[in-house]
Amino acid sequence: MTSANTNDLRGKIIRIHPEADGTYTIPEGNLFPKGTQKTRPEIYTMGHRNPFRISVDPKTGFLYWGDIGPDASQPNDKRGPAGQDEVGQARKAGNYGWPYFVGDNKPYHQYNFATGESGPLYDPAQPINKSVNNTGLNQLPPAQKAFMWYPYAESKEFPLVGSGGRSAMAGPVFYRDQFGAAKRPFPDYYDGKLLTYEWMRGWLMAVTLDASGNYKSMERVMPSYKFSNPMDMEFGPEGDLYMLEYGSGWFTQNDDARLVRIEYNGGNRKPIVQVATSKKGGQFLSKLAFLRLARKTLTMMHSRMSGL
Repeated sequence: MTSANTNDLRGKIIRIHPEADGTYTIPEGNLFPKGTQKTRPEIYTMGHRNPFRISVDPKTGFLYWGDIGPDASQPNDKRGPAGQDEVGQARKAGNYGWPYFVGDNKPYHQYNFATGESGPLYDPAQPINKSVNNTGLNQLPPAQKAFMWYPYAESKEFPLVGSGGRSAMAGPVFYRDQFGAAKRPFPDYYDGKLLTYEWMRGWLMAVTLDASGNYKSMERVMPSYKFSNPMDMEFGPEGDLYMLEYGSGWFTQNDDARLVRIEYNGGNRKPIVQVATSKKGGQFLSKLAFLRLARKTLTMMHSRMSGL
């Protein structure tokens, strides 16, 4: 129950400011004001199971993270919902529910570990930590829903994420104007989009947000490519996207463990002329005539593309 313990830093994302002398100060706006009994003022968000690869939107200040959920593949009537991985978004300090809620605040049953008996479902509006090991507050802040969530099975809310193993990662948010002098920045199309990625499923997504930061849609980036367990990602100053891939094997020296650089290659592609026929008989074109036909085709294609 450490994630729900307001006096414990485990299962939390903290916000501090390191100082030159090796100490740190605590900014205003964290979850618990300084001096609040049975709390740690460093806590910005709590109620996380395994927050991984946090990222801060440089313009809005919104915090994003991936949270690795429990292994339960199916819901249980006496315990609670199936496991969910989450992508979280915090616009301010808050409690994100674990271990009493998962995903969009799907509640677990209260459970007596001594007797093995299940009780009523937890209330996201008034979560209470009754653990005998709790050293923090009993009454917790209201639970906040995840920004995105998905189980092992196909997701009804976010079908594009697919199915299978789960290890959600999140961030960064791309802004085109931060790469004004870059050689090859990503295009304006990705401006303001959140990038999320999946360690197990190997995909990279661009998530479109509305003006308030709410989810609108998502789409695959490089949909024909499966990454080898991506586990970290940042933009470089030249506009390229750097990704760290763990590799396909567990706890071993993977040949596909690597740091990759993804460059945006803009502009029109050179057309590739392909000629085929369904008839093998008839007059054959000479090599010279074939080359003339290909050149004429390229010229026509270039003229049409230039007129777009």
